[in-house]
Amino acid sequence: MIKLLRMAVFLLVLSAEIYLVVVLGDRFQPANHYSFFTILSNLFAAVVMLLGVFRPVSAQIRGAAVVYMATTGLVYSFLLQGIDVQTPAYANWVLHIIVPVLVVVEWLLAPERTRRWWTWLAFPLAYLVYSLVRGPIVGWYPYPFLDPRQQGYGGVLMTCLFVAVVFVVLAFGVSWVGTKLAQKRSASLSQS
Repeated sequence: MIKLLRMAVFLLVLSAEIYLVVVLGDRFQPANHYSFFTILSNLFAAVVMLLGVFRPVSAQIRGAAVVYMATTGLVYSFLLQGIDVQTPAYANWVLHIIVPVLVVVEWLLAPERTRRWWTWLAFPLAYLVYSLVRGPIVGWYPYPFLDPRQQGYGGVLMTCLFVAVVFVVLAFGVSWVGTKLAQKRSASLSQS
């Protein structure tokens, strides 16, 4: 069951990526496309899930994928819902809703103990720096809430602080829930 779920995540992300390339055609710009946190987090999760079909993957790496995907789903739901992010409907639904839910479900079905949950925050921080440095150079920002031309740097800072809190809460929560569920599962297996 878990392996089928992991393969489904991989195939859904792959299908959404292929769909995006085909549907966008000449409008597909790889440099911008791979500058979306949504795309990077989905590709990371897809690779982690595919590897998990064939061999064990580090709990730290799996936990990171869960945090990034949960954040992708929540940020989309609270900050991007209703905003035209130039993503065709099928890919939008798969990458922002379906895959984040499936990755969280996979973690709940196969929880693991983790440590150093704060290390999961390094990638989002690096992503933020990359986006804010690249944006003025190329004149393009991946998300409206990162674009200081629309809301000024104060608005960007406030939104980034909100998203940072989401990341911290989710990282701690994923680690705590994974550890507690893994301990509970281990205790019930030892009693059987």
